[in-house]
Amino acid sequence: MLFKNLKGHPGASAAIGVLASRERVARLLGCAKEDLGRLLCESVASPIAPVLDESPAPCQEVVHLASEPDFDLFRLLPAPTNTPVDAGPYITLGMCCATHPDTGCSDVTIHRLCIQGRDELWRPLPISVSIGVDPAIEIGACFEPPTTPLGYDELSIAGAIRGEPVRLCRCVSVAERAIAHAEFVIEG
Repeated sequence: MLFKNLKGHPGASAAIGVLASRERVARLLGCAKEDLGRLLCESVASPIAPVLDESPAPCQEVVHLASEPDFDLFRLLPAPTNTPVDAGPYITLGMCCATHPDTGCSDVTIHRLCIQGRDELWRPLPISVSIGVDPAIEIGACFEPPTTPLGYDELSIAGAIRGEPVRLCRCVSVAERAIAHAEFVIEG
């Protein structure tokens, strides 16, 4: 479903259920639904590592800093509150990129994140949350051990699916990377 009239967010839209059918996922990844499993298996076997792109990132065309007096995640993000008993508005498909502070190993994972306050979303850890990314990235991030062992960069699966590396950028405010072509990136 596509919602185009979001209360408090003029001009924004939100899509729900984009990956809810095998047929739709296959179309988004450019293959027949019968070949979807084969494509994913081949992508794990022949990964293409992401690259850090130093050119200006599309996700950084507009930057809002938490230090600005009018900064407010509730106002900036069209995150839905789905039921009256939800703790607040949720980012339902946030691609979280973080690096282990001791090992330097990075990972991308999917999280449902509740906006806690005007500038509060996550525990203290340098992290980026990329929202509105290529479906190949969302699918690739779903892989877990033993298919992708500890230290395996699932973004390389997305690269293999598309036949080119996922473009990353340096974050503006934290020592982390983000998905360069995301619609929104939250840094913290």
